[in-house]
Amino acid sequence: MTYEWPLFFCLFLALWSALVGGVFSAFSEFIMSALLKTEAAGGMQAMQHINRDVIRTQFVAGILSIAVFSTLFAFYSLAVFEGVALATLILAPAVYLPSVFLMTMFSNVPMNNRLDRLDHASSEGQAYWLEYGRRWTRLNHIRSIGSVLTAGLYAAAAITLITSGQV
Repeated sequence: MTYEWPLFFCLFLALWSALVGGVFSAFSEFIMSALLKTEAAGGMQAMQHINRDVIRTQFVAGILSIAVFSTLFAFYSLAVFEGVALATLILAPAVYLPSVFLMTMFSNVPMNNRLDRLDHASSEGQAYWLEYGRRWTRLNHIRSIGSVLTAGLYAAAAITLITSGQV
């Protein structure tokens, strides 16, 4: 007996991971670049507002839900799938968790919290802004790549599930 929901769930996770990767990529490629080219106080203040606003968005819910759902789906897959499909369904959260979720929680968020505590007009805040911008962007490149790789793995899993007859 086959079920189609795993196929659709793979496609959903692929799409959502790709969207998250696109947002990260946009930030890395032109938003942070533009903010860092402005006067330090203005760029820093804008990023402080962005960081405060992003917490209440579907984007953050997506980052968190991909971590949870991909992990649960991997455990489910252990009991149901085999071969390349199983390998890709295990590999997807193995890529996503360290490169996106953990990177966000233990690197980008603490940096955002520190930035938020600083006065954008202070010399301390402006000095941190330059360090923050370079480091945050480098870490964000990793999150972007991790999200896109995760999307590719879920797309490959969907194709493999179809071609192997497991759904």
